[in-house]
Amino acid sequence: MITAIEKIQAIEDNLMQTLGQVFLQSDLWRNKIIKGFFIIFTRIGDGLIYPVFIVLSFSFSNLTLNYVLSFLLAFTVERILYFTIKNTMKRIRPFERLKINEIPVLPPDRYSFPSGHTSAAFLFAALVSFYFPAFTFIVFIYAILVGLSRIILNLHYPTDVLIGSQLGISIAIISVEIIDIIL
Repeated sequence: MITAIEKIQAIEDNLMQTLGQVFLQSDLWRNKIIKGFFIIFTRIGDGLIYPVFIVLSFSFSNLTLNYVLSFLLAFTVERILYFTIKNTMKRIRPFERLKINEIPVLPPDRYSFPSGHTSAAFLFAALVSFYFPAFTFIVFIYAILVGLSRIILNLHYPTDVLIGSQLGISIAIISVEIIDIIL
């Protein structure tokens, strides 16, 4: 008897195989442009932009220390939790499982579940939208594109990205609440 997890894995394997053929192994110029677009978003999602944004936005706004502490707490908890889950679950990345040799970006670590890039991007988007509501649309589009880039580039399964997004948003909300209670 096939379990629900095995069915989901089979569906995701088929999807990732198709995406690999379309975007990673295709010589069509359109697919190369799309692949390049998503490589840019995956690189932006590497995380260098987050501390720069936090420092600049704190320096040029009238935000309180709660702002910086919320970011510090959220990213610290998120990195620890994501790393713990990833190294407990040990889900093999799609390109490895499906024997896809052409990957345009090397992953930062070995395992797939959950997507750390997506988790951090959605955590960032949730925190920015909390403190700068006018930027909500832009930062969530950014987070969605980071998550999609991880799928398109065959680095993560859709469920890795889905759970990563929820992990990031949840930790952001809880961190803001904790800092507000403490301070």
